[in-house]
Amino acid sequence: MNTSNVSRLLPASLAGDFPALAQPTPSGKPLVYLDSAATALRPRSVIDAVVDAMVTRTGGVHRSVNFLGDRATQAYEESRLIVARWIGGLENEVVFTRNTTDSLNLIAQGWPDRRRVLTSATDHHSSLLSWGASRTTSIPPRIDGSVDELTILNELAQGDVAIVCLSHVSNVTGHMPNIGAIVEQAHRHGAILVLDAAQSAPHGPLDTQALGCDFLAFSGHKLGSPAGIGVLWGKSECLTRLEVVSKGGGIIQSLRGGEIKYKDDPWRLEPGTPAIESVIGLAAAVDYLQELDFERLAEHLKFLRSYAIEKLSSLPKIRILSPDAQDSMGPVSFYFDGLPSHVIARGLSDSYGVCIRSGFQCAEPLHQFLGIGPTLRLSFFVYNQVSDIDFAIESIRSLVSLNAR
Repeated sequence: MNTSNVSRLLPASLAGDFPALAQPTPSGKPLVYLDSAATALRPRSVIDAVVDAMVTRTGGVHRSVNFLGDRATQAYEESRLIVARWIGGLENEVVFTRNTTDSLNLIAQGWPDRRRVLTSATDHHSSLLSWGASRTTSIPPRIDGSVDELTILNELAQGDVAIVCLSHVSNVTGHMPNIGAIVEQAHRHGAILVLDAAQSAPHGPLDTQALGCDFLAFSGHKLGSPAGIGVLWGKSECLTRLEVVSKGGGIIQSLRGGEIKYKDDPWRLEPGTPAIESVIGLAAAVDYLQELDFERLAEHLKFLRSYAIEKLSSLPKIRILSPDAQDSMGPVSFYFDGLPSHVIARGLSDSYGVCIRSGFQCAEPLHQFLGIGPTLRLSFFVYNQVSDIDFAIESIRSLVSLNAR
């Protein structure tokens, strides 16, 4: 492979920003964390922001008429602005949710058009399960496990589809479907496009205007924020059409004589006391990423992915599901003939201090289509370097050799 891009990798010193990497492992070896597609480690700046919020902004957001409430409300709305600018949206288009799954369920339950929903069998369970089996058509993947875009376009042409929901990046193969072609056909036939951007969000800012989608969902914890905070972005005209399905305090202007008058978007879609510390942590995570050169961040992650695929290819009995292609990014999934994936993952953790993912990656239908069992997955973030991949793959080589005896 072309190693000229090594000089464009982010500096190894960034690992020092993540206190979790300093913790002891069962083996006594340094922690090598290659499971960021599941959840990313938190930088010190996010941890500090969350602690500060707990101390200085413990107030009722949009409720308490006191200085702590004022601070909390100001920080909450400033965080919304930071996220909105990061994804190329407007403040009133950003709804804070619990996670990507929660965001998708908000659309599934609140979108008034109850015609068919198209998904891909390559997608995450949260996408496949949210819409309800009775009106969902799950399109089988192509033979290589990628999204069958042609079949989706043909289904849209029938004119009875309300929603197309797709993963922007597969959390198994890393494949990216041709969103431009799909959104154009969807809009032509009166459907909307919902993007699950959980895997693409950590790779840099998402330009919602360029993507052309109608809704976009992602989770903060994959960016380095605390867990329990997600984002639903929607075009203003689409958010307005969402029905209020989760009801509670903070979403109404008035409740008199049984007549409800809801607040404007996005507040009518955020019931209950918000997770102020997590929202502030999300904004801090976005700020951390924005301080990096986004082009360099993308190059960093792309190089690590290509490097990992090349090095994995040298291992015996391996089957790699993730192509090193232009239309792919993010995770690298693989398995070994005759060797259970959980054996490798547990061995890496307990004997080498290496954390990776094993299982169906919340995408069991894709595994079934490919005729395979649970897989292993490597994924990367700003704190990873080539040395992490080298150590992980040599550790895998040792475990494969040991278990082949």
